[in-house]
Amino acid sequence: MVRTEQQLKELLQQDSSVTPALLDELLLHIGSTDSELRDGLIYPQLATYIASESFTIEDTNRIFDFILSWHGLMYRMGTADTTAVLTRSFSALALAELLVMDKTRRILKQEQLDRLSTYLRTYLEQEKDVRGFVDGLGWAHSMAHIADVYAVWFTHPASRPEEEFGAIDAMIRQLTRSDYLYIDEEADRMVTAWLQACRHGLSEDVLLQRIERNIKEWLESDVTWGDAEWTTYRNVKQMLQTLYFRLKWEENRAGSKRIEDWLRKVHQRTHGG
Repeated sequence: MVRTEQQLKELLQQDSSVTPALLDELLLHIGSTDSELRDGLIYPQLATYIASESFTIEDTNRIFDFILSWHGLMYRMGTADTTAVLTRSFSALALAELLVMDKTRRILKQEQLDRLSTYLRTYLEQEKDVRGFVDGLGWAHSMAHIADVYAVWFTHPASRPEEEFGAIDAMIRQLTRSDYLYIDEEADRMVTAWLQACRHGLSEDVLLQRIERNIKEWLESDVTWGDAEWTTYRNVKQMLQTLYFRLKWEENRAGSKRIEDWLRKVHQRTHGG
């Protein structure tokens, strides 16, 4: 029997133990538009269960296959469904928990992990709904959640951050878009992922090169003074300032100096002089 969301909420409020059948229901409703059910019950229950000793190989495969499917991370991607992002975004959070577990238990097979890198990049390139907090729905936060996945993935033994140029570029492009102004600390979460990559194989110089490469054309283009121009300006500035202060805090003088030069160019481009 498949429960309604109200029945599922009442069951989870009783702190029921997770069974294979209940796990399937948690995944089925992972993107519920009921924020109390989604944020306060389903996600915590999944996270707790994934971290528990009773979590099995079969459970791992069930969640992994769900996430890397059209029911999870790619659910209704590219459609006009304005609530589908909740399923995609909270599938990402479940994936982050799964990778945390797998770092120590190493349950996922190599062929599964090989699929993961390509799939995550595809998601980054295709996700258009990047809203943070949505009135009536709660947190969607797709970019923050996928950044959380990368912060774990870049520290996973099977990950090769030095080969993730496509993902880094896609993250930079998402953070510097012209159709949405980020206001919910998405840049900070992305920068956390980048710094994790730099601690686990990615050259910091390469990271800075990728950033420069992605903003160079915009920096050198003519100012149009439209809404899109100002949105890009504010997103670029926020991304660079976030990375600057994180590197400054880590006493990375060379990296922060390069970003300081870019910030100066960003200011000059927009304000002149």
